[in-house]
Amino acid sequence: MKKTISVLALIVSACASVTPQPYTTQQGKLGYTLSCSEFNTSQQQCQAKAGAMCAAGYVVDTQRSSHETFPDSGDGIYRPANNHLAVICKDTPH
Repeated sequence: MKKTISVLALIVSACASVTPQPYTTQQGKLGYTLSCSEFNTSQQQCQAKAGAMCAAGYVVDTQRSSHETFPDSGDGIYRPANNHLAVICKDTPH
C-alpha cells in the first residue's frame, strides 16, 4: 500500500512540473516557452520557473504566448485550458 501511495505521489508531482523549451529570438536572445495547463500547473508556477531560468529577469514574448481554451463538447469530459508563456531573458548586467 505504501508503494502505491509513493508511486502515485511521484506521478502527480511529475505532471505538475513545468518543462521549459528553449528558443532563440531573431535578435539572438535566449527565450523559453513554458506550457501551463490549468489542470496541473498554475500561471504563477510558470512565471516562477521563468524567473528561475532567467537570472537577470525576463520580458513576456507576446508573439509566442497564448491562451488556449476548449469548448464544452457536452460529453461530460472537462478539458482544462492551456497557457503557453513565452519569455525572453534579459541580458545579465556586466
